[in-house]
Amino acid sequence: MTDPAIDFLQRLSQLKITHAERAVALLWWDGLSDHNVSLSPKTLAEQIESAGYGRPNVTKLRKALVADRRTKKQHNGSFKLKIDCRAGLDGEYLSFLKQRPVARSDSILPLELFENTRRYIEKVVFQINASYDAGLHDCCAVMCRRLLETLIIETYEAKGFADEIKDSDGYFLVLSGLLKHVRKETRFNLGRNAIAGLEKFKKLGDQSAHDRRFNARRQDIDRIRDSLRVASEALLHESRLAN
Repeated sequence: MTDPAIDFLQRLSQLKITHAERAVALLWWDGLSDHNVSLSPKTLAEQIESAGYGRPNVTKLRKALVADRRTKKQHNGSFKLKIDCRAGLDGEYLSFLKQRPVARSDSILPLELFENTRRYIEKVVFQINASYDAGLHDCCAVMCRRLLETLIIETYEAKGFADEIKDSDGYFLVLSGLLKHVRKETRFNLGRNAIAGLEKFKKLGDQSAHDRRFNARRQDIDRIRDSLRVASEALLHESRLAN
Protein backbone atom coordinates (compact mmCIF):
# COMPACT_ATOMS: atom_id res chain seq x y z
CA MET A 1 0.00 0.00 0.00
CA THR A 2 1.40 3.40 -1.01
CA ASP A 3 2.33 5.77 1.80
CA PRO A 4 -0.24 8.63 1.70
CA ALA A 5 2.51 11.27 1.80
CA ILE A 6 4.30 9.63 -1.13
CA ASP A 7 1.00 9.35 -2.99
CA PHE A 8 0.42 13.09 -2.46
CA LEU A 9 3.90 13.94 -3.75
CA GLN A 10 3.40 11.78 -6.82
CA ARG A 11 0.20 13.64 -7.66
CA LEU A 12 2.26 16.84 -7.78
CA SER A 13 4.32 15.48 -10.70
CA GLN A 14 2.33 17.60 -13.17
CA LEU A 15 3.66 20.74 -11.48
CA LYS A 16 7.01 22.16 -12.56
CA ILE A 17 8.36 22.84 -9.06
CA THR A 18 11.71 22.48 -7.29
CA HIS A 19 12.65 20.01 -4.59
CA ALA A 20 12.37 22.86 -2.08
CA GLU A 21 8.79 23.52 -3.19
CA ARG A 22 8.01 19.81 -2.88
CA ALA A 23 9.41 19.90 0.66
CA VAL A 24 7.16 22.85 1.53
CA ALA A 25 4.20 21.04 -0.02
CA LEU A 26 5.01 17.99 2.09
CA LEU A 27 5.18 20.13 5.26
CA TRP A 28 1.75 21.50 4.31
CA TRP A 29 0.38 17.98 3.78
CA ASP A 30 1.79 16.60 7.04
CA GLY A 31 0.38 19.56 8.94
CA LEU A 32 -3.20 19.11 7.75
CA SER A 33 -4.30 17.34 10.94
CA ASP A 34 -1.66 18.78 13.27
CA HIS A 35 -0.16 22.19 12.58
CA ASN A 36 2.72 21.48 14.98
CA VAL A 37 4.21 18.70 12.85
CA SER A 38 7.83 19.28 11.83
CA LEU A 39 10.12 17.24 9.56
CA SER A 40 13.89 17.14 9.12
CA PRO A 41 15.51 17.93 5.74
CA LYS A 42 16.76 14.33 5.67
CA THR A 43 13.24 12.93 6.09
CA LEU A 44 11.88 15.32 3.47
CA ALA A 45 14.63 14.32 1.04
CA GLU A 46 13.93 10.62 1.61
CA GLN A 47 10.20 11.05 0.96
CA ILE A 48 10.80 13.10 -2.18
CA GLU A 49 13.15 10.38 -3.44
CA SER A 50 10.59 7.67 -2.57
CA ALA A 51 8.04 9.49 -4.71
CA GLY A 52 10.32 9.03 -7.72
CA TYR A 53 11.87 12.48 -8.11
CA GLY A 54 15.45 11.59 -7.26
CA ARG A 55 17.08 12.37 -3.93
CA PRO A 56 17.64 16.08 -3.21
CA ASN A 57 20.91 17.26 -1.71
CA VAL A 58 20.09 17.47 2.00
CA THR A 59 22.42 20.43 2.66
CA LYS A 60 20.95 22.46 -0.22
CA LEU A 61 17.44 21.55 0.86
CA ARG A 62 18.16 22.71 4.42
CA LYS A 63 19.51 26.05 3.16
CA ALA A 64 16.47 26.52 0.93
CA LEU A 65 14.10 25.88 3.83
CA VAL A 66 16.00 28.30 6.06
CA ALA A 67 15.66 30.97 3.36
CA ASP A 68 11.97 30.25 2.73
CA ARG A 69 9.79 32.73 4.64
CA ARG A 70 6.99 30.16 4.92
CA THR A 71 8.99 27.75 7.07
CA LYS A 72 10.36 27.92 10.61
CA LYS A 73 13.39 25.98 11.85
CA GLN A 74 12.91 24.10 15.15
CA HIS A 75 15.46 23.53 17.91
CA ASN A 76 16.05 19.94 16.76
CA GLY A 77 16.88 21.05 13.21
CA SER A 78 13.52 20.06 11.73
CA PHE A 79 11.19 22.49 9.93
CA LYS A 80 7.51 23.32 10.25
CA LEU A 81 5.22 25.49 8.19
CA LYS A 82 4.26 28.86 9.65
CA ILE A 83 0.58 28.87 10.52
CA ASP A 84 -0.19 32.10 8.65
CA CYS A 85 1.18 30.59 5.42
CA ARG A 86 -1.15 27.61 5.35
CA ALA A 87 -4.11 29.41 3.78
CA GLY A 88 -2.11 30.42 0.72
CA LEU A 89 -0.89 26.87 0.21
CA ASP A 90 -4.43 25.51 0.62
CA GLY A 91 -5.29 27.13 -2.69
CA GLU A 92 -2.34 25.47 -4.38
CA TYR A 93 -2.59 21.95 -3.01
CA LEU A 94 -6.08 21.11 -1.75
CA SER A 95 -7.11 20.01 -5.23
CA PHE A 96 -4.40 17.32 -5.14
CA LEU A 97 -5.89 15.57 -2.12
CA LYS A 98 -7.94 12.42 -2.54
CA GLN A 99 -9.98 13.45 0.48
CA ARG A 100 -10.46 16.68 2.38
CA PRO A 101 -8.54 17.12 5.65
CA VAL A 102 -10.42 16.62 8.91
CA ALA A 103 -10.42 19.62 11.22
CA ARG A 104 -8.99 19.31 14.72
CA SER A 105 -11.64 19.50 17.41
CA ASP A 106 -12.15 19.27 21.17
CA SER A 107 -15.81 18.28 20.88
CA ILE A 108 -15.57 15.25 23.20
CA LEU A 109 -12.08 15.27 24.70
CA PRO A 110 -9.55 18.13 24.69
CA LEU A 111 -6.66 17.24 22.41
CA GLU A 112 -4.29 19.19 24.67
CA LEU A 113 -4.91 16.72 27.51
CA PHE A 114 -3.35 13.92 25.44
CA GLU A 115 -0.48 15.78 23.80
CA ASN A 116 2.96 14.22 24.32
CA THR A 117 1.49 10.96 25.67
CA ARG A 118 1.65 8.32 22.94
CA ARG A 119 1.19 9.04 19.24
CA TYR A 120 -1.35 6.22 18.90
CA ILE A 121 -3.36 7.62 21.82
CA GLU A 122 -3.36 11.10 20.27
CA LYS A 123 -4.68 9.61 17.02
CA VAL A 124 -7.50 7.77 18.80
CA VAL A 125 -8.61 10.96 20.57
CA PHE A 126 -8.48 12.84 17.26
CA GLN A 127 -10.75 10.18 15.72
CA ILE A 128 -13.15 10.30 18.70
CA ASN A 129 -13.72 14.01 18.20
CA ALA A 130 -13.79 13.82 14.40
CA SER A 131 -16.33 10.97 14.30
CA TYR A 132 -18.60 12.81 16.75
CA ASP A 133 -18.43 15.99 14.66
CA ALA A 134 -19.31 13.97 11.55
CA GLY A 135 -22.32 12.34 13.21
CA LEU A 136 -20.70 8.88 13.22
CA HIS A 137 -21.78 8.09 16.75
CA ASP A 138 -21.24 4.32 16.72
CA CYS A 139 -17.72 4.94 15.45
CA CYS A 140 -17.22 7.50 18.20
CA ALA A 141 -18.42 5.08 20.90
CA VAL A 142 -16.19 2.28 19.65
CA MET A 143 -13.14 4.58 19.60
CA CYS A 144 -13.98 5.75 23.13
CA ARG A 145 -14.00 2.12 24.21
CA ARG A 146 -10.62 1.59 22.53
CA LEU A 147 -9.21 4.63 24.34
CA LEU A 148 -10.28 3.39 27.76
CA GLU A 149 -8.95 -0.10 27.11
CA THR A 150 -5.63 1.41 25.99
CA LEU A 151 -5.34 3.68 29.02
CA ILE A 152 -6.10 0.86 31.45
CA ILE A 153 -3.43 -1.29 29.80
CA GLU A 154 -0.96 1.63 29.87
CA THR A 155 -1.65 2.00 33.61
CA TYR A 156 -1.00 -1.66 34.38
CA GLU A 157 2.13 -1.66 32.23
CA ALA A 158 3.46 1.46 33.95
CA LYS A 159 3.01 -0.19 37.35
CA GLY A 160 4.48 -3.53 36.31
CA PHE A 161 1.22 -5.51 36.53
CA ALA A 162 0.56 -6.06 32.81
CA ASP A 163 0.62 -9.86 32.93
CA GLU A 164 -2.35 -9.81 35.31
CA ILE A 165 -4.69 -8.42 32.64
CA LYS A 166 -3.85 -10.95 29.91
CA ASP A 167 -5.76 -14.09 29.00
CA SER A 168 -4.31 -17.60 28.85
CA ASP A 169 -3.01 -16.95 25.32
CA GLY A 170 -1.12 -13.83 26.40
CA TYR A 171 -3.51 -11.28 24.87
CA PHE A 172 -4.82 -8.29 26.79
CA LEU A 173 -8.41 -8.53 28.00
CA VAL A 174 -11.17 -6.39 26.49
CA LEU A 175 -12.93 -3.69 28.50
CA SER A 176 -15.27 -5.96 30.46
CA GLY A 177 -12.36 -8.12 31.64
CA LEU A 178 -10.18 -5.11 32.35
CA LEU A 179 -12.92 -3.56 34.47
CA LYS A 180 -13.13 -6.65 36.66
CA HIS A 181 -9.53 -6.07 37.63
CA VAL A 182 -9.92 -2.30 38.06
CA ARG A 183 -12.95 -2.71 40.36
CA LYS A 184 -11.02 -4.80 42.91
CA GLU A 185 -7.67 -3.03 42.50
CA THR A 186 -6.10 -1.94 45.81
CA ARG A 187 -2.55 -1.10 44.70
CA PHE A 188 -3.64 2.16 43.10
CA ASN A 189 -6.78 4.20 43.31
CA LEU A 190 -8.52 5.72 40.32
CA GLY A 191 -11.16 7.33 42.50
CA ARG A 192 -14.88 6.74 42.75
CA ASN A 193 -15.78 9.15 39.93
CA ALA A 194 -13.32 7.55 37.52
CA ILE A 195 -14.63 4.05 38.25
CA ALA A 196 -18.19 5.31 37.79
CA GLY A 197 -17.18 6.84 34.47
CA LEU A 198 -15.75 3.53 33.27
CA GLU A 199 -18.88 1.68 34.34
CA LYS A 200 -21.18 4.21 32.68
CA PHE A 201 -19.36 4.00 29.41
CA LYS A 202 -19.08 0.20 29.30
CA LYS A 203 -22.72 -0.41 28.37
CA LEU A 204 -22.71 2.06 25.48
CA GLY A 205 -19.37 0.80 24.19
CA ASP A 206 -20.54 -2.81 24.29
CA GLN A 207 -23.77 -2.01 22.47
CA SER A 208 -22.08 -0.02 19.70
CA ALA A 209 -19.43 -2.69 19.20
CA HIS A 210 -21.54 -5.86 19.48
CA ASP A 211 -25.31 -5.22 19.24
CA ARG A 212 -26.30 -5.38 15.56
CA ARG A 213 -29.68 -3.74 16.28
CA PHE A 214 -28.26 -0.80 18.24
CA ASN A 215 -27.13 2.49 16.73
CA ALA A 216 -25.69 5.12 19.04
CA ARG A 217 -27.13 8.62 18.83
CA ARG A 218 -25.69 12.01 19.65
CA GLN A 219 -27.46 12.14 23.02
CA ASP A 220 -25.95 8.76 23.96
CA ILE A 221 -22.46 10.19 23.52
CA ASP A 222 -23.41 13.43 25.25
CA ARG A 223 -24.54 11.53 28.34
CA ILE A 224 -21.16 9.88 28.84
CA ARG A 225 -18.94 12.77 27.72
CA ASP A 226 -18.10 14.07 31.21
CA SER A 227 -17.63 10.55 32.61
CA LEU A 228 -15.24 9.72 29.76
CA ARG A 229 -13.18 12.82 30.52
CA VAL A 230 -12.95 12.00 34.25
CA ALA A 231 -11.98 8.36 33.66
CA SER A 232 -9.45 9.25 30.94
CA GLU A 233 -7.73 11.92 33.02
CA ALA A 234 -7.48 9.64 36.06
CA LEU A 235 -5.94 6.87 33.95
CA LEU A 236 -3.49 9.31 32.36
CA HIS A 237 -2.22 10.26 35.81
CA GLU A 238 -2.01 6.67 37.04
CA SER A 239 -0.14 5.61 33.89
CA ARG A 240 2.26 8.56 34.31
CA LEU A 241 1.31 9.86 30.86
CA ALA A 242 -0.32 13.08 32.07
CA ASN A 243 1.34 16.32 31.02
